Amino acid sequence: MAMPLIDDRSLDHVIYPESDDEPMSECALQGLAIRTLVLGFERLYSGRDDVFVGADQFWYPVKGEPKIVAAPDTMVVVGLPVKPTLREIGSYRQWEHGGHVALAIEVLSPSNTWAEMVRKRQFYDRHGVDEYWVFDPAAGALEVWVREADALSERAVPETGLVSPTSGVLLKVVAGELAVHDPGGGRRWLSPLDEVARAEHEAERAEHEAARAEHEAARADAAERRLSELEARLAALERTQSGT
Repeated sequence: MAMPLIDDRSLDHVIYPESDDEPMSECALQGLAIRTLVLGFERLYSGRDDVFVGADQFWYPVKGEPKIVAAPDTMVVVGLPVKPTLREIGSYRQWEHGGHVALAIEVLSPSNTWAEMVRKRQFYDRHGVDEYWVFDPAAGALEVWVREADALSERAVPETGLVSPTSGVLLKVVAGELAVHDPGGGRRWLSPLDEVARAEHEAERAEHEAARAEHEAARADAAERRLSELEARLAALERTQSGT
């Protein structure tokens, strides 16, 4: 006997939880690393309506299967037809929002294990993630996995750093910390507080440069006026001498 086809409309009423009531991070090192990554990617993709950066948000890759779920500490979703607002995207339901997870990042907490990270990597591998990072802030250990053909393959991270194929950023471990730089090896990503301090320093420097430029312009104007006065006096003197 032929089995009846599943009515896809019956899947529309499936509930996809948006929280497991667990904290985003368990320790300061983990939380700092996550916030730095999220801020960096948000800045990197600022103005891109086809990219969304998530932090510890549920990702449901299969419609009708709420038990098939992951919550990367940081994820970069690309190829979105419309960028959802934070109010609209409590969880990322891939079939509904479109796009796909290009990069998933896990930062170990004290309760995490590398075996758990392997299981997560297998999930990301199975559901099409292009690149996967896992960083242990306590040990200063980093793994990077990149999709080659149909599977994620580990990439060695040299001391000079590795350029991320999906985002173009340069990443490496420096003194036990995950160091991420803008594409092309530009500015290093800092924590939110350090970014504020850097922005304030840059604003002060710009203000100082503007004041210096204004001072130099005033000196130039004064010198020009002085030169004009001397030229006028010289012309007057020449007229006086020629009239005698």
